[in-house]
Amino acid sequence: MAHRTRSALRGSPKLTRVCKKQYGGEHELMAATVGNLHWLQECLQKAESPTQTDINGFSAIHLAALHGRLECLKLIVENFEVDVNLASLTGWTPIHLVMNKESGPRALECLQYLIRNGADINVQNQGGMTPLHKAASEGRLSCIIELVEAGADVHAKDIEGQQPIDLCRIWAHRSCARYLSDAMWKTDKRNFAQEMHKLNQIKSECQRIEQNFLKIEKREQEFLNTVAFSNWLQMKQQLQSPRSPRRKVHFPENRVNLGAVPRKEVTKTPAGEKKISVRAKWRAKVKAATAQPSTEKSQQPWNASVNPSSPRVTNIFRATTVRLGTDPEARGDHDFSSFLFLSKDSHRKPVIEMAYNGRLSPVPSLPYEVIERSIYPHTRPIRIKMPQEFKPMHIFDVKRKRLPRLEHRWTDEMALSLREILDPAFRATLKAHLSANSSSS
Repeated sequence: MAHRTRSALRGSPKLTRVCKKQYGGEHELMAATVGNLHWLQECLQKAESPTQTDINGFSAIHLAALHGRLECLKLIVENFEVDVNLASLTGWTPIHLVMNKESGPRALECLQYLIRNGADINVQNQGGMTPLHKAASEGRLSCIIELVEAGADVHAKDIEGQQPIDLCRIWAHRSCARYLSDAMWKTDKRNFAQEMHKLNQIKSECQRIEQNFLKIEKREQEFLNTVAFSNWLQMKQQLQSPRSPRRKVHFPENRVNLGAVPRKEVTKTPAGEKKISVRAKWRAKVKAATAQPSTEKSQQPWNASVNPSSPRVTNIFRATTVRLGTDPEARGDHDFSSFLFLSKDSHRKPVIEMAYNGRLSPVPSLPYEVIERSIYPHTRPIRIKMPQEFKPMHIFDVKRKRLPRLEHRWTDEMALSLREILDPAFRATLKAHLSANSSSS
């Protein structure tokens, strides 16, 4: 049945007239439209060029993609070597046209074939529309997934500033918008992680350069200190008197008052004994006085346990534990406040300048606040100390509709008192009046 239909279409005079009217007499355009593979091959072999176009700039590959003719696409691309990125007069390419109503369920396999053969997934037409824009406007979730997995830009904008997710919302394609929202979040997180990695590399390099500069400055300062000390010593020697200064005797800190040092005198000793001088006896006396007293019995450790039979505790110290939320967070990052200077250029983009080497380039594409918190850790908000930072508040300091001031307090009390006194009397009078009226009637 399909073969008879194709044969009828091939030789039909009505089809020939339609082809001449719409496609300028080029039979391969109509063959690619209806998907007749043999007719398309014969027409392309007889044609002057396989890329002949109609008045709109569409060729056979465009019409085959528009109607989802996969076999025709394979024939045009593989046998006749037509570029899959061939654009029309307004910039439409086959990967744009494959996401259309005419392609039906055959769009996904045609899209996969075009991507495998090198089709540009981020190409834009004159209106700035990408293939992802087209798939989002048509609500083709399978094509959107295929394009995103192939690396399509989910943040691309057309000339009106609309992203693919905006077209999903306009045309009420909820499932497509949900998938694109998740894909945009993942892309943003991945890009943020890459830019933070670049910033960390810049910080490590700047820290190394800063340490080198600090070492150089330290050496220069040491050299200047040495020169200054030598100059001072020379001036001191010039002003010094010719006689040598007196030597100072340093006594130990725990010295005792043993009197003046005696002169060299030899005591008279009996015959056969060695003579000991007075100075030697004085030295022995000083040595004995300055010696540390030895403790014969060591002090027994205190038993901290309430059980006398338990062994004595030698250490009852317990290390303090830090709980998050109780103590402030420790800042472990290096602070570049004295080496890197952050500012904004005329386009409100962050600019990083070094103290000695000028401006850093390129700067990671991160928000100004993120870069500021990264290179200046002291600007980060830290957790407060609990409960030291909490302050009590009086009830009168709490905001109310009307503060209980003195000029209003007496009126409130008076109204409350009058209501307690007058309400019972008013009820009694009203009850008596009602009973009198009922009796008279």
